[in-house]
Amino acid sequence: MTVRFGFVGFDHWYNAFPSLEAVLQDSEATVVAIAHRDVAQAAYVSNKYGIPCGQSYADVIERDDVDVVCSFASTEQNADLAIRALEAGKSVAAIKPLAMTLVEADRVVETVQRTGKHYFPNDAARRLFPANRQFREWIDAGRIGDVVTAHCVFRAGLPQAWPGASQPGWFADPSRAPGGAFIDHAVYHVDVLRWLFGAEVEEVVGMVANVRHKEIPFEDYGHGIFRFTNGAVGTIEDTWTSGPGASREAIEIVGTRGSLMMDSASGKMAFTGDFDLPGWLSASPPPSKGGFMQHVVRCVNGDEEPLSSVSTARDNLAACLAFYQSAKTGRAARPAPSLASAE
Repeated sequence: MTVRFGFVGFDHWYNAFPSLEAVLQDSEATVVAIAHRDVAQAAYVSNKYGIPCGQSYADVIERDDVDVVCSFASTEQNADLAIRALEAGKSVAAIKPLAMTLVEADRVVETVQRTGKHYFPNDAARRLFPANRQFREWIDAGRIGDVVTAHCVFRAGLPQAWPGASQPGWFADPSRAPGGAFIDHAVYHVDVLRWLFGAEVEEVVGMVANVRHKEIPFEDYGHGIFRFTNGAVGTIEDTWTSGPGASREAIEIVGTRGSLMMDSASGKMAFTGDFDLPGWLSASPPPSKGGFMQHVVRCVNGDEEPLSSVSTARDNLAACLAFYQSAKTGRAARPAPSLASAE
């Protein structure tokens, strides 16, 4: 079956454009329509990709020929758009984070439960990275013993509101996003550590600062220490402090008998433990089995089980909001428990 997509919102264009292109390149998928709040930007996307543009988000969501609604709108719009799409009988693939607040997030969880439709959160995209898939296999096989600590880092530049823009726009607007540099990428890292550890965030200590961009209302630097229910500890450092073209992401997992590392600067994995040879070994990640949008297509077609759900996104948001609570109060904070069950 050809899975038919409609895209609503391109505010988070860093993910929206690659996701749109991934669907267009998939032989089992197509994009039937798009919509965006800015008329000129919508026309740009429509003309660039040759896809019809609706006059409103509702025009796309309510189409009979749309199976999956992709929401890449700014955060304050996402919960309402997702709920409207779910209630229209569509599955939803959406950007991170899920919502501005846990009250909004729990509304989405309840709607997923009530409608029985899928919600695919982009939070979980790192679970599909080849190196992380390999790490999960090695952890499950006991190659590094029991996981005890981890460190994730993403040093990005200040985001652009649109390609070529000189300002961050909605990314740094407290009415449209729940946080700045930390949650921008830490929501990915919280998710991948929960997945690799097979455990939940129990407590977090957070610190935020403006070390480079002192003029913006959000932090450009965030560092959190996360304690998990299995006793492991993860540190997450996410920033908007890099210069143009100098972003870097890395992950390190430490176990009782070995360690695993991946660094985007080198493009290589490094590992030590139960691998038959002494010391550190280095290798390229295995071949990709497809990214986030390919995963959505395979799940909708029944060829694959979802790696995540709306509850994944809700609990990732809860952990990040606990980080901000800790940074504000100077005390450790616990993520708020779910008020509703997921699908």
